[in-house]
Amino acid sequence: MRLFVIFGFLAAFLCGCQSVVVRDAPQPVRVANGVQIDPAPLVEALLARTGTVVQAVNGNWKENAFAAEVVMKGDGQTFTAVFLAPQMRLATITLTRPHGIRYERAAQIPRLFEPEYALVDLAFVNLDASTLRRALGPTLRVDDDGSVRRIFASETPVADLAANPDGTRTFRNLVHGYTYTLKTVQ
Repeated sequence: MRLFVIFGFLAAFLCGCQSVVVRDAPQPVRVANGVQIDPAPLVEALLARTGTVVQAVNGNWKENAFAAEVVMKGDGQTFTAVFLAPQMRLATITLTRPHGIRYERAAQIPRLFEPEYALVDLAFVNLDASTLRRALGPTLRVDDDGSVRRIFASETPVADLAANPDGTRTFRNLVHGYTYTLKTVQ
């Protein structure tokens, strides 16, 4: 299976094509120990955001380091997140009401990547604690003291977000094993 994924990634990289996925509603997201959440309430909360925010992201997943910039723009009806690497657009996720998702990815992004996971991370990191609690309902618990946010499925830690002294924030996805530091640029 791993070899199949690597060959698929190489084929997509070499052909240079872009893939577009359009869904009427977001797919459920597995967050821990078989617990799934419906991302629709998170999508609704992201759709309510207005303005433009740019964040620099530097992270690690397994032995791979990555850097990107995320530009998020919302007008109360549409929310768009564009993931950029130097001189390249990696992916664009556009949300529309009632819960439509349009996802475009560069060929270098693995086909196995699902946009709903990126949306959950965006919500975990960018929504205030009370909005996040309402959107997640009873499925996940959000503990937030203003400097550290922890998200749990029952008693299983799912993710945490910590404020750093330099103004950056560090996000750790404890289920999928990646960490990134983000800084709001504007």
